[in-house]
Amino acid sequence: MSLPYTRRQFLATTALLPAALVAASDPADRPPPACPLGNDWTFTPAFSDEFDGPGLDDTKWWDFNPAWHGRKPSHFSRANVRVADGSLQLTARVPDPATVSVEDRVRGYGQFTTAIVKSKSRLRYGYFEARCRSMRANVCNAFWLYDPLDAPVKYREGEGSEEIDIFEVFGNPPRAEDQRMCFATVHRYLTPYVESLVNAKKTPLPQRSAKVKMPFDFWADFHVYGLRWTPQDLTWYVDGREIFTRPNDLFHRPLHVVFDAEIMQDWTGLPNVADLPATFAIDYVRIWQQPG
Repeated sequence: MSLPYTRRQFLATTALLPAALVAASDPADRPPPACPLGNDWTFTPAFSDEFDGPGLDDTKWWDFNPAWHGRKPSHFSRANVRVADGSLQLTARVPDPATVSVEDRVRGYGQFTTAIVKSKSRLRYGYFEARCRSMRANVCNAFWLYDPLDAPVKYREGEGSEEIDIFEVFGNPPRAEDQRMCFATVHRYLTPYVESLVNAKKTPLPQRSAKVKMPFDFWADFHVYGLRWTPQDLTWYVDGREIFTRPNDLFHRPLHVVFDAEIMQDWTGLPNVADLPATFAIDYVRIWQQPG
């Protein structure tokens, strides 16, 4: 599939135009970007963002997770979220011990700080695309959709929290088998459920996950990651190439859009402190939906 202009290409083009034409190309005046999947998809501005403004659009996004403090031994810090240089930037750090609160230290969240941005609203079905560059550190950088469930439902048996991971990547994992590996996964965590703490019991799902070796380092440059989510199936893309597809057997409720950086100690271990601070950059997120 053909991809829309990147910001770099747009700026290079407009630099050659008369000033009057460039002014007419301000974001508010530009036509919506075309969907790479075809003309029967309609742009959804309420969930899309070019991250060109002076800060995060707080009408669309939380710069923390109201229901989740983070994955031990780290926690999400709002100080690690910023919009700069035309991108959303999520940073992982080793905090100064003097700045770690007593609560985080005692509860086991004080060794690292990471970052999350979560949409305030949910949506169902669409083509989701983001242009991203990972941090060069053993930290999971992710673009995903999920339904955290509300209390007290999540603490009772009989429900499930659904999650679609559009990508999970590690910029500098210690194991050779995880280098350049892009993970695409679906989950349905059975309740009782608490993010990153109580989530071992899952609905068994066929074709639950794929890991695909990429021909590039995720930290070296920006690449385009996409997901087509319809009532019939889910299909994942990297730079316009399909890498995984599965039937949509279970994922039919509206989900939040999330970007985050997490320490995955049980998966790839802790990051090398010499690699931090490191930043995960998101150039844009664009979402299209089909009528009806």
